[in-house]
Formats: sequence, structure tokens, C-alpha cells
Amino acid sequence: ENSEISWPRSLRFILLLIFDIPSVVCSLFVLYHLLTNRTSRHALHNHTIIILLTIALAFQLTDIPWYLDFIRRGSVWPQIPVRCLLWWLVDLGFYNTAALILAWTSIERHILVFHDQWISTRKKRFYVHYLPLIILILYSTIYYTVLIFFPPCHHQYIYVLPVCAASPCHLLHPILGLWEMGVHGCLSTIIVAFFSIALLVRVIVHKRRRNRVFRWKVYRKMIIQLLSISALYLLLNFPIMILSVARLCGLPSDIGVEIQQITFFLTYWVMFLLPFVTLSSLPGLRKKMDKIGFIKHRRQKTLTMAMKRIINAQESPLHWTYSP
Repeated sequence: ENSEISWPRSLRFILLLIFDIPSVVCSLFVLYHLLTNRTSRHALHNHTIIILLTIALAFQLTDIPWYLDFIRRGSVWPQIPVRCLLWWLVDLGFYNTAALILAWTSIERHILVFHDQWISTRKKRFYVHYLPLIILILYSTIYYTVLIFFPPCHHQYIYVLPVCAASPCHLLHPILGLWEMGVHGCLSTIIVAFFSIALLVRVIVHKRRRNRVFRWKVYRKMIIQLLSISALYLLLNFPIMILSVARLCGLPSDIGVEIQQITFFLTYWVMFLLPFVTLSSLPGLRKKMDKIGFIKHRRQKTLTMAMKRIINAQESPLHWTYSP
């Protein structure tokens, strides 16, 4: 809480800046495609992805610029409580909301792939698909708004550390802190890991059973999409879960501090890489980008050839003029 990651601030500034700008561009591009394409917009498996990308974009446009401004100034500015409260809401609230949505996504993929009869009618789709998302978003919004802006304890604002030390007082509460770490942190990670692996196993089993018809081409996109995003999340969050469990089991608080600070900093890359992972799992969108790139290349090549012809024509003796 009272120390900062040992990596130089200049290095952190460069890393955050060079990843944030492409991430914002990619997030906007993928969201534009998912929201403007009617088929993609109405596909149930894309709804959670749209929510995750929206959260990631909001994170990229607020949390990262605030961190860059902190490094540039050397402290949080303006040094008023509301500045820290807003930063905590984005840094902690947005990130953990994305974790909860991803946990539900890993469960819902089983329904979409193996139990599509559960969503065969409009009423069923509301209760099975839309209602859980509404509940999770409302729960997370109310939970973090109340605990950050109206806490049952007293916040301490450390303006000389990033994210005001990222330590709202409810994290130190014996019950709320355990709920935050156990449910929003460890349980979400376990759910993502378990149901993602289970989905992969079920797919393999169903493909090998000759008596069962499994529409692999239909479900391939949503399966690859989930596994790619889950792998990214688990890779960067699993070390934090291990450290948290070790603390509960009696690991002294002064051991592994540097590792914990590094792992927390690296979780920014979940938000940075999410749009690129999503893009890679959308074959149609990749082909569209390749087509755009091909057209631009053809136009550039045609323009270059035309310029060469003009230059050659001007240099030709047939176009020379006599000047007395």
C-alpha cells in the first residue's frame, strides 16, 4: 500500500503509452464492427464481448491517461478526494466488473453450445441470457459505487502513489475485504478456468462421438473466442490469485511485495490486449481488414505506377519543347 513498483516511471510511461493508443484504436474498430453489423449485433455470444470491450475502452480512455498524468506530474492531480474515488471506481470497479462478466461468459458458452433449447424462445432468452447480465452489471455498479463513495470506513488518500495507492478502505475490512478478494478475485478466476477447460473437454468428447452430431463450424467462433480471452485473463490474473490465497494461508505481508506489485501492474495488459484477442477470434472481421489493406495496397501501387508513367512521359524526347 505504501510503496510503488520498482520499475522506473519513465519505463512505465513508455509501456503504457505505446500499448494504450493501438488498444483504443482496435477497441473502436471492433466495437464499430460488432455494433453496426446486424448479424454480429444480434448474435447472443457477442453481447458479453461488446460489454467487455466497452469496459476495456472506458478503462483505456480514463485509467491509463490518469496514470500517465501521474507519472508526468509526479503525483495525483488535483489532490482532492474525488479524484482518488473516481480512479478507484475505474481501476477496481471496472476491472472486477469485467472479471465477473467474463466468469458468466465462460458459463454461458456451455448453454449456447450444448443447451440451445434453453434459449429457443424470447422468454427463455430473457431469463437465461439477458437477466444474468443485467443483474451482474447492476450488482457491480451498486456495490462499487456504495463502497467507494459511501464507505463504512475511512479512506486514506495517498497522492504520491499511483491510483492513490489503490487501497479503498473496504479492502481492509474483515468481511468486505474477504468478499472482494474471495468472490470478485479468486472465485471469478476459478470459474473462468474451470468452465473454459470444461468447454474444451466437452467439445473434444462430442467431436469424437460418432453417434452425436456436433456443428463444429457453427460453434467454432464462440469457442475459440472464449478460450482466447480466458487464456489472456488467466495468464495475468492467476499469479495474483496464488498470492492472495497464500496471504490467507499465513504468508507474511512483507514477502512477495515486489512480485505482487508487478503482477498488479501487468493486469493493465488484460485491457490492452483484449481488443486484439477479440479481433483475432473474429475471422470475418480479419478478412475485412485484410481486404481493406489489399485495396489500399492496390491503390498505392496503381498511383505509383501512374506517377512513373507521367514522369517517363515528361522525360520522353517526344515531349521536349524548343526554347529559343
